[in-house]
Amino acid sequence: MHELSRKLSARLRSATAAAVLAATALGTTPALAQDAAASPRAEQDAIVMIARQDPGTLDYVKSNLTALRLWIPGNVVEPLVYFEADGTVAPGVAESWTISDDGTVYTFTIRDTVFSDGTPVTVDDVIFSMNAMSESPVVPYAAAYNAVESIEALDDRTVQVTLSRPSQNFWRGMGDVSGVVQPAARAGEIATNPIGTGPYRLVEYVSNSNLTLEANPNYWGEAPAISDVVIRVVTDGTAGLNALAAGEVDAIPVITIDLWEQLVSRGLDEDYTLVTYPQVGEPTYAVINQAIEPEMRQAIAKTLDRQAFNDAFGASWGAENTCTFGLPHMSWYEPSSEETCPYPFDFAGAMEDVAANAYGDIELEYVSLSDVPDLSLPADVMVPMMQAAGFNVRRNAIDLARYAQIIFQGRPPQFDVTIMSGPGDLIQWACPTPEDAGWSTYCSEKFTEKLLAADAVATAEENEALLREASAILREEAVIVPLIAKLGVGLLHPELEGFTEPRVGVAVEISKLRW
Repeated sequence: MHELSRKLSARLRSATAAAVLAATALGTTPALAQDAAASPRAEQDAIVMIARQDPGTLDYVKSNLTALRLWIPGNVVEPLVYFEADGTVAPGVAESWTISDDGTVYTFTIRDTVFSDGTPVTVDDVIFSMNAMSESPVVPYAAAYNAVESIEALDDRTVQVTLSRPSQNFWRGMGDVSGVVQPAARAGEIATNPIGTGPYRLVEYVSNSNLTLEANPNYWGEAPAISDVVIRVVTDGTAGLNALAAGEVDAIPVITIDLWEQLVSRGLDEDYTLVTYPQVGEPTYAVINQAIEPEMRQAIAKTLDRQAFNDAFGASWGAENTCTFGLPHMSWYEPSSEETCPYPFDFAGAMEDVAANAYGDIELEYVSLSDVPDLSLPADVMVPMMQAAGFNVRRNAIDLARYAQIIFQGRPPQFDVTIMSGPGDLIQWACPTPEDAGWSTYCSEKFTEKLLAADAVATAEENEALLREASAILREEAVIVPLIAKLGVGLLHPELEGFTEPRVGVAVEISKLRW
């Protein structure tokens, strides 16, 4: 490891430990967790969980924030089908289906059931939901419908979808958020009161405070063992861990990487059930504006010491170094190696590139978040390394609201380099034309064509092979530069059973839990 990386990692670990000790001295953090006492909610078939972020909206058609996808899909609203962990497909809103031999005609028989408000589920609701998702601003959601030619009702319980070609994205999407069904008549309420056929109904959503769910009395399936659910929004991670240790809450299904070292140092992983699962994980990656010449992007990539980023969080058991955009459960994913990293950490090489090409004469703005610890911490590592290599980097650390204006809403986005975590789906970087380039600025005709080819193949094996090729193209471009792949990490009360890896998006399947 380069000496600067080593010093940064040591300094960051010391700062984390010091923060924990300081909080302990102030009486806000127990030095060590005690054995978990019985939850007072167990006898009431109730549970209190913590969400680290407020979703801002519950409109899953327009938002793919993890803070939303954790709770609503699969719990309140359901897709047409479910893809089980073993690859089998189970009924959802559709009780049965057929697929034509050429993979272009899907016929869904809609189960005779009702939404949580008691209104019947109709084919019109299914068609409305599909059309709404096809127009979603969330690229992966809408992409499931790229090959759809028509959606029509054959009778009052049957919907037929005709594709222009086979589409792997369509079929997988019907078991994910792209296939979720909502009542057309209540669509105007979706941002604050989504309604579906799931095992729970939303009772209350108070922004920046809580979501309250209760068992759906009209649910078509097995009634959940836990009938009452409160999801408290606690943005302070240490406060959330304290609440768990004090018995005020029963689970924190997603614990961000900045808390992992504290989690272990306090012994919470021993007194509570520690779960790790890739679906709620996220890759952390550098983003370099595509307007910067390729050779300079490659030189910046050489300053990225992946192990230093991993060391900064002090919990390598939950994260893996990678040069592949994705997560460990995805077929195209690979950990970092000489074969998978076209521009591995090469500090001396980066310095030579900067000197030979006068890159130090070009001012670069590094836009980073000041109020999201698991992104500000990697920036603390990355910026000094770039500067030490000779790059002229000016860091602009701003809050999430301002960051969203610069990065996500600006067209084109106004940044040279930034750091980000998010869903690991390759399709979010598809760009049919330069005008379609998103916040990342990335647009590659070669990459997009490979994704389209992967979608159109007949078998999952062919799809996986082409996704590997697409992933290799993305790596070579050095615009989206993966650093580490973080697993989902959660803590549950030791008496809480039934936790399973999610089937829909990143949802925590609350209905599977039981005391």
